[in-house]
Order: sequence, then C-alpha cells, then structure tokens
Amino acid sequence: MVAELDNLVGSGLLKREPPSDAELRQFIAHARHALADAALPGISPSGRFDLAYNAAHALSLAALRANGYRPGDGRGHRAIVFQSLVHTLDAPETLASTLNRYHTRRNRSEYATYEPATDAEARDLLALATRTHDLLVAWLRRHRPRMSLARD
Repeated sequence: MVAELDNLVGSGLLKREPPSDAELRQFIAHARHALADAALPGISPSGRFDLAYNAAHALSLAALRANGYRPGDGRGHRAIVFQSLVHTLDAPETLASTLNRYHTRRNRSEYATYEPATDAEARDLLALATRTHDLLVAWLRRHRPRMSLARD
C-alpha cells in the first residue's frame, strides 16, 4: 500500500510528513462533533450533508496523516484524501469512490450551481462518514495502540 502512496508523492499529489498524535486527536474530535451535529433532525438536509462531508474529510485526512502523508498544495488536494482511503485504511473501493462522488457533488454545489442536498444524500453521507470513523479507530488501535482515543 505504501508504494501506491509513494507514487502519489512522486507526482506531487502527496507529501511525506511524520504523523502527530495531537493532530490526529484534533481531526477525530472535530469529526466526532460534526457527526453528532449531522445526526440532529432539526438541521436542514444541506446542513447535515455539509457537516457529514466535513467529518468524512477530517477522518480521511487523519487516515492519510496517520500513515505519514499530507496532501500536496495543488489542485485536487481535498479529493486525494478520499481517493487514498483504499491505501490508508484498506477501505472498500466503494467507500472511497462514493465519498469522492459526494466530494464532486459538494464542489459543484459550492462553486458552480447551488443544489440543496436531499435528506437521502445527507443520511447516506452520514453513514459513510461514520463507517470511515470506525475504520480509522480500528486502524489506529492496530497500528498506534498507545494513542488515546477517548471520546469527548
């Protein structure tokens, strides 16, 4: 798996950088708060979608950082964190590709034509972000067992 990520370093999409437990805990705390808020029924579907997207991105970035990589500075630096999940967490291809699809949908709505998220999209993205959280926690317990993952 590292070979695939190192190939992305060679192309400039990723940079090598040693992981920091403090940084990982911050990403996880941010994601957990966003996941909790995304589950609140009083928030609009678009609001829940945005919160779930932010959680999924923070968790995917944490997975990349836990493996000793950081996105490059160029175009696609947000998408690469989703695309690399198959290598960082050994995530199913369907998880990575669906998160990447929601990334494209989010960008289209954010930067081109605003289209409110549906309730089904918000629920689906929340489930995917929660699955990413669970995969990350399991990976950290296997590979960084001394790192505290206490719930806040």
